[in-house]
Amino acid sequence: MATIQWFGRRQDFVDAASRLQDRMEGQYVPVAGAAAAEGRCPVCERPTTFVLSGSSDSRPNLRENLHCPRCHLNSRQRLVFVAMRDHLLQGTGDVPPRGALLEQTTRLYRRAHHAWPWLTGSEFLGDQRFSGRHYWWSTRWWRWRHTRHESITSLSYATDSLGLLVHSDVLEHVYDTPAALRESSRVLRPGGVTLFTVPFFVDREQSLLRGRPAADGQIEHLAPPEYHGDGLRHGGIYTFHHFGWDLIERMRDAGFSRAQIGFCHAPGEGFHPDDPAATGPWQSWPLLFRAVK
Repeated sequence: MATIQWFGRRQDFVDAASRLQDRMEGQYVPVAGAAAAEGRCPVCERPTTFVLSGSSDSRPNLRENLHCPRCHLNSRQRLVFVAMRDHLLQGTGDVPPRGALLEQTTRLYRRAHHAWPWLTGSEFLGDQRFSGRHYWWSTRWWRWRHTRHESITSLSYATDSLGLLVHSDVLEHVYDTPAALRESSRVLRPGGVTLFTVPFFVDREQSLLRGRPAADGQIEHLAPPEYHGDGLRHGGIYTFHHFGWDLIERMRDAGFSRAQIGFCHAPGEGFHPDDPAATGPWQSWPLLFRAVK
């Protein structure tokens, strides 16, 4: 069973990850050079053969490209699903469950909503939309969807209304990170939890701001522009941040009583470093964050 280890301090995380360094080459590097790997999918809860699809460059990027052929979730999506399941299994059941996943057109949402029908989904459809409203939206003319719009800096959910808020690789594309974190805290009940992933640079003490909005509506680039793939927008989406360890303190400043980073060491369940052959591969382990209001 895949287990996520949670840490509130940088040094505790580094110590735990470093203790597993010697296992890296033998367990992970062969996967990056192969087209498939036998294992057990923690979402399907069945044996499977994980498939490594093509990468956009010479690096394997197991985080995004190692899929289960049955549920079709990649490693990042499977980790989010496992984190949600672990959290919900610990619930007391003393309040009606209510939660939101800030994606709606993905396989992860379909799997999560099937498991927890009370979970609402949404997408960010642009600055001119109104949070909480539904819009017809499509990136392909034959596949229109009635899609709920939510902006993480201006959510439509009432204060103290959610027990769980989840998003995956969203914050790096939001310029005003403090506003997004404060809004996440606002909509959660006391004791509520947010779970999220971001590309994270564990060797960076302070986050790097790569760009900022200019007065003319354009982006002032402070570093070479970087775009990540996005299923709703052709050409990808701009990346404002490379996050470092100050993200933990930003979560606490936003009103969360506890903020943690987690990693998962479970090669048999398809959780591998992004690029096992890279220097210091533990720095690219499957990572996610958890904060409790």
